[in-house]
Amino acid sequence: MNKTALLKIRLLLLCSCLICLGQLSAVRNLAAQLNTAPPVILNRDQPRLVTERSFRRALTQPISASWSNVEIRMILEKIEDTQQISLLLDRRIDPSTKLNIDLQNQTLEAGLQEIAAQLHARTTIVGSNVYMGPDQAVGTLKTLLALKHQELLSLSDSHPGLKSRMQQLSRNRSFYYQDLDTPAEILKQIAEAYQITISNPERIPHDLWFHGALMAVNANEALTLVLNQLDLTFLWEKQGRAIRIMSIPDRVTIQKTYAPRGSSLVDTVRRLKEAFPEAMITAAGRMILVDASSDIQEKIEADLNPSRGPSRNMPSKPSEFPPIRRRKFTLRVQKVPVLAVMQKLEQSGIEFKYQEDQLKQAGVDLTRRIDISVENANANEFFDALFGPLKLSYQIEGLTVTLTP
Repeated sequence: MNKTALLKIRLLLLCSCLICLGQLSAVRNLAAQLNTAPPVILNRDQPRLVTERSFRRALTQPISASWSNVEIRMILEKIEDTQQISLLLDRRIDPSTKLNIDLQNQTLEAGLQEIAAQLHARTTIVGSNVYMGPDQAVGTLKTLLALKHQELLSLSDSHPGLKSRMQQLSRNRSFYYQDLDTPAEILKQIAEAYQITISNPERIPHDLWFHGALMAVNANEALTLVLNQLDLTFLWEKQGRAIRIMSIPDRVTIQKTYAPRGSSLVDTVRRLKEAFPEAMITAAGRMILVDASSDIQEKIEADLNPSRGPSRNMPSKPSEFPPIRRRKFTLRVQKVPVLAVMQKLEQSGIEFKYQEDQLKQAGVDLTRRIDISVENANANEFFDALFGPLKLSYQIEGLTVTLTP
């Protein structure tokens, strides 16, 4: 029996039960919802969605659109179709919620953040997808992704022979699923693509999902985007060949160390404890050890600025420089290390954030020499030319460029 027939039988049984109970008004409401809901299509064509640089470029494009009393699912469907980007609405958000939206000449990324705010939710970017979910769910997702990345790095460090396996799990892939597909079916598709065994598939609850896509995601991202919506996560087993599904702990945190800046270690620890009471902050030798969620870690990192800081030629007020996206870039050089270009850009107020061990694990060498020839290029065009040869992804926010493999 196919999925459509099963769905019809379930609906008929539900209506019959309601009629037997004399709840005719509930039957009418159910019928009305079915009439307004999007049609169930089991064999949709794969959507043509952009990824990587084209995805990042799409987020910066202006959008103007208005909807009045329209379901959020229909709004996101329209945006996805016209802008050709993957939008993932967390299953814990009611897709039938009706909104009044008026976007006028703002970037697509800002527009999606405004839509999320009306749902008391927020957005984050994973792979080439904009994920929209409850505030706490987004924070948990970001922290889990950081933990899973650390888990694979630790596994690789303890087993040097697993380098090729780690590269396989880090490779970006895209996955598509149809109306009424179950989480088990989606996870099976991911597991088969990465040659992963799910040790306890019985932990996956039954559910029917609306169609969607996971664009340009690695193994950690794909698994987490699905399991997090079910309040589940996983542990890597058998040297990256299997996973064990488990419930998300009540407290999900990640540990990072920072160097104190501008004041003593004791004073910095005391100040951070007062500013971030939800974090566990202690002195570890000459460093500061922070155990907190990714959201809090980002705030502490911004406070302490422990990344490759501004050069000595930079003024103390970054606001003296225009945001990166408002600039134009002209540069013609040959056989110049990428790092040298980055250091020159730092003198104009631009700050680069990245994890050296993460780049090293991916085989990225910032001292690699490249040729660049751009004239009056916008930010995306310039950084595509700079970081494209190294297969580096970047995210721009104000004066900060965050780099990942």
